[in-house]
Amino acid sequence: MLNIILDLIVISALGSIVVYGMGQLWAYLEWTETGQDRTDFVTTNDGWRIAIHRYLPRGKTIGKPVILCHGLASNRFIFDLRPAPSLAEFLRANGHDVWVAELRGSGFSERPGILLSDSPASWGFDDHLNYDVSAILQHVIRETGHPSVHWVGHSMGGMLIEAYIARNQPDHIASAVAIGAPADFSKMGDHSFRPLLRVKWVFKILQFNPLIPIVKFGLPFAKLVPDMLSVFFCVQNIKWSIARKIAAIGAETVSSTALWLDMARFLTDGKWADRSGSSYIQDLDASKIPLLAICGTKDRMAPKNATLAVCQNEAPSVVREGVVLGKETGSVQDYGHFDLLIGTRAGEEVFPIIEKWIGRWDTGVDED
Repeated sequence: MLNIILDLIVISALGSIVVYGMGQLWAYLEWTETGQDRTDFVTTNDGWRIAIHRYLPRGKTIGKPVILCHGLASNRFIFDLRPAPSLAEFLRANGHDVWVAELRGSGFSERPGILLSDSPASWGFDDHLNYDVSAILQHVIRETGHPSVHWVGHSMGGMLIEAYIARNQPDHIASAVAIGAPADFSKMGDHSFRPLLRVKWVFKILQFNPLIPIVKFGLPFAKLVPDMLSVFFCVQNIKWSIARKIAAIGAETVSSTALWLDMARFLTDGKWADRSGSSYIQDLDASKIPLLAICGTKDRMAPKNATLAVCQNEAPSVVREGVVLGKETGSVQDYGHFDLLIGTRAGEEVFPIIEKWIGRWDTGVDED
């Protein structure tokens, strides 16, 4: 019996090494550089060094700074993955001062120590919200001298700004855009991650999310299983080379176990709330910050009803708008979760909507 147990341990260890090694190999083969002019590091109040990449405008600067923030298990590449459409480059080309932030545990952001306080299990959604967002905002405002900025967040990056606005009622946010960001988990339906709730005990044991290495390992074979890709993209709206590249270098291998368990709690409870049960956006109606919610008709991670829930407000002083992108609303292609930013037609159909919204609130006046 002991020999069998030892054999299983050895096989598991070797399998993990192979999976990790293959993921690293694909990342090496698919590597590309992003086009930032410089990278700053800002330290949060709990000691993390957060990377913020600045894209200086080409020519005259127009309007207020724009912060771009990625989602769960993602990084800067979602906004600048060459040769895919790049929101960072698009906004820079239109005169905007762009700052691409990487949350703790992603990209160039660094952990403060080893083994204990920096363990992947040690941070959750609240740490991103209470520490990372504030540090990013303060740094950009300090560096640019602007009293307010725009925030564009994808997936969890959009959730963070919605929660930040609701809980802090800030006056330094000029406008916000939430792309594929679920706000009502009671409307998530058959979310693509829901089957993982059955094995969430695994996340309590491991100090990293085992799914990401598996995704990287299975990358060369994913094209043979289109339904696997449809979880992340509308497959008709993304080139295979780009899908391969974002999985290889845009998906973070190590992401906090606690953060994934937070997401599992949201899905299980059907409520976007902290551990005490307090809704993250219960005071959102008190905010007058303009908010645009964008979703795709084929997004299996952030369904339309869950994403547009933040737009259900009748107060005359609140401007919240929703945009649904897909063939049913006049788009050339349907959109999934990630192709809202790196899809074949994102530069033509998605980016101009974001840029127009930012420009609309640069003066603080609704021009419509």
